[in-house]
Amino acid sequence: MKKLFVLSLLVIQVTIIQAQESGMINRKQLAPLSYFIGNWQGTATITQQGGSQIKVNQSEKITWQLDSMLLNFEGTGKDPVTNKQTFHAFALVFYNPDTKKLGMKSFTHEGRQTDAYFTVIGENKFEWGFDLQENRGKIKYTITLSTKDKTWYEQGEFSPNGSQWYPFMSMNLMKQ
Repeated sequence: MKKLFVLSLLVIQVTIIQAQESGMINRKQLAPLSYFIGNWQGTATITQQGGSQIKVNQSEKITWQLDSMLLNFEGTGKDPVTNKQTFHAFALVFYNPDTKKLGMKSFTHEGRQTDAYFTVIGENKFEWGFDLQENRGKIKYTITLSTKDKTWYEQGEFSPNGSQWYPFMSMNLMKQ
């Protein structure tokens, strides 16, 4: 019985150590995203099919969750004339230890959701995107942060085939 108790304690200790190591790995993988943390404000322009444009006053609130294991993005767009909310989205960026890649899960106020990739492509430069349902194309967003100017520039692009890309969204924010 004493041997079983000692063995159980060893298993518990190994499990705790593995969990701590996993948490450290997750935090290390998310560390390049730390400049996102804070409140951002600016404008976004969305070009619709047919060429008409929608402009919104955009704000983004980014926070760590679960002791820096998740990066939480909450974006809100408001009509610049009426101040009525026209866009509201929520996303979580995380490290997946099984795939050894960053991932993202996003949700919009219309009830849409997507599983997306999220990639660090350079210092303070990121890309995220996803495939549209029913093979209708691909969406990707490229984000460039400037720590010097405290800016966030993001461009959204659509591709029907994955090789030819068409811009449809641009966002310019300043860190508050």
